[in-house]
Formats: sequence, C-alpha cells, structure tokens
Amino acid sequence: MLSLVQKKTLQRLAHHALETLYCDGSPATAITVGLEEITCGYSGVFVSLHVNNKLRGCIGNLNEAAPLAELIVEMTQAAACHDPRFEPVRAEELRNVTIEISLLHRMEPVRSPEEIEIGRDGLMVRRGKKHGLLLPQVAAKRDWEAITLLEQTCRKADLPPEAWQEPETEVFRFQAEVFSDHDE
Repeated sequence: MLSLVQKKTLQRLAHHALETLYCDGSPATAITVGLEEITCGYSGVFVSLHVNNKLRGCIGNLNEAAPLAELIVEMTQAAACHDPRFEPVRAEELRNVTIEISLLHRMEPVRSPEEIEIGRDGLMVRRGKKHGLLLPQVAAKRDWEAITLLEQTCRKADLPPEAWQEPETEVFRFQAEVFSDHDE
C-alpha cells in the first residue's frame, strides 16, 4: 500500500505530465521524491482522465519492470492524446481534468465466475494477440455481475462475449490500488 504522501506525489506528477504537454516546462519526471522505493512491485499502471466527471482517456501498461514514475508520466500523456476512443484533451480542459491512477497487483487465473468479486477484482482476457482489460472500478460503477464483467472484458478484447468459456481463452483477475483527485 502506498502512503498518502506517495499518492499525492504521484497525482502531482501526473498533473505535471499533463501540463508539460501544453507548455514548455521542466521534465515531467522531475517530481519523484519519495517514489524511489515503489519503482516495482505492481504488475501494471493505468491512468484515467476525466473532464467534468466524464471519461476523456484511459491508457495503461503492464510493464512491471519500468520505473513507476516514468510509467505514470507516459500513461498520463498517452491517455490525454492517444486513447482512440476520444479526441485529445484540449489545453482549455486542463483546469477541469481529474486524474485517477490504478496500480495493478499480481494477475491470477480465473477458473469460474464465482472467483470474481465485483468492486475488488478487475479482469484481463487474452486469446492469441487479442486482449482486453477492465479495471475493478468499472464493474462496480456499472452495477455489473461477474458474468457481465466477463462478457464485457471479452468484448473489449474484440472477442465474442462468451469467449471466456472457451479453453483457448485465458482469464485473469487482479486487484488494484486506485486513487484520484477526488480522494483529497
């Protein structure tokens, strides 16, 4: 678990990463005091950007070997500019952006829907080169049950909704440490 100071530092780092996209400034990774000891140990990082409580971008990376601060910067900037579902965040939106960071814990195989706890577990589905991932907060916010979460994760992977039942499809669950600007 991260301390409150570490979470706030990561939030500041993410906001600074956004600001550096729209104006000249110091390198976004300059704000890393207190983060040295948490450069590994998570299986992934996702950054979600919201403007006026609406999702404007969400990008993640499952590279657990990269330094955490670098991943936060990269994923924040990618969420702002490269989420194919949205137009890039505009400079005038920055004052209304809230950032949610999800640090993913170890992935575990899922053998049945009964192993999934809504609100605690996120899912990743993989078959060949196709994969999809939904964070734990998605199912809770949408009031989904485990089967719906499985089906929606398959859809995110561009697979048929029932693909989670097929032996060639791998299904993993994970927990995440999630924090945002709203936590203050």
